[in-house]
Amino acid sequence: MQRILVWLLVLLCTGGQAAAGQVLFQMRDPRGDDRGAGDVEYPSHEVFVPGLFDLLSLEVSADEQYVYFDLEFAALTNPFRAPEGYFHQRLEVYITTGSRPGPDTIFLGSHQLSTGSSAGWDLRLSAAPFGETRLYIRCGPEGSFAVFSQGVSSRALPGENIIRLQVDRTLLPSPSPKWGYYVLVGSFDGLAPDFWRETGLGPWQVGGTGVPVFDLLAPRLARHSQKAQLSKGVLVPVYAGKSTYGFFLGGAGIAAAACFLLWRWRRGT
Repeated sequence: MQRILVWLLVLLCTGGQAAAGQVLFQMRDPRGDDRGAGDVEYPSHEVFVPGLFDLLSLEVSADEQYVYFDLEFAALTNPFRAPEGYFHQRLEVYITTGSRPGPDTIFLGSHQLSTGSSAGWDLRLSAAPFGETRLYIRCGPEGSFAVFSQGVSSRALPGENIIRLQVDRTLLPSPSPKWGYYVLVGSFDGLAPDFWRETGLGPWQVGGTGVPVFDLLAPRLARHSQKAQLSKGVLVPVYAGKSTYGFFLGGAGIAAAACFLLWRWRRGT
C-alpha cells in the first residue's frame, strides 16, 4: 500500500508526465482481439506468428524535438531484416486535431472506411517498413495534402514489442491532449496497393472477408467496439480521458486516488 501511495504522489508531483517528455495520450487495447470484425485470419505461412497484429496500447508523447507514437504489440518479429526492426505490421494513425473540418474517409489500400462528417481527420501518419513511413497534412480547403518522408520515421524499440513512429515537431501543429485518434493495424505487403495486404487464397494472403484490418484501437464491449465499427464501416476516434476502455489519469484523478489510498492506509494503522 505504501509503495502504491508513493507512486501516485510522484505522478501527482510530475503532472502525470513521463520523465522523457510530456505524455499526451495513453490507451490500452484488449488482448486477443486481432480478428478485425470477427472473421479476419492471419496468413497461414509460418512467419506469421500469433500476436503480430494484436495491438495492446498506444502512447503519444512529445519532447522539444519530436512527437512519438508508441504502439505496443503482443509479438514483434523481423524475419526479412527490415532496417526498422519490424516487418509484418502495416500501420495507420489518423488524427483529428479539432482545428477545422477534415476528410471523412479513411483509406486502407483499395478499401475505404468512413469517420462521419463530425470527426474528419487532418493528419495521417502511415507506417510501413523499408522506408515507407509518411506524414500527410491537410493544407487546403480543397482536400489537398502535403506529404513528408523527411523528419518522419518508424522503428522497433530494442528489447520491446513496441513500434515507435517519430515525427519532427516542426512538421506538426502544436500537440494537444485534445487530439482524437483512429489507429488501424494491417499486414505489410510490398506488392499490394499502398502496401496493405489483401484477403485471398494462399499462405501469404489474409484469410476471411471484408476490410483486412486485424486490430483497431477501440473498447472491447461498448457501442463503439472494434467489431461494431468495422462491421458498419464507420469509425469513431478515441480521446485522452474519454475512451471507454482507455486508462488516462490526469492530475485531478491522481490526487483523488492518492487521497483515498492515504485515508485507507491511515485507517489501517
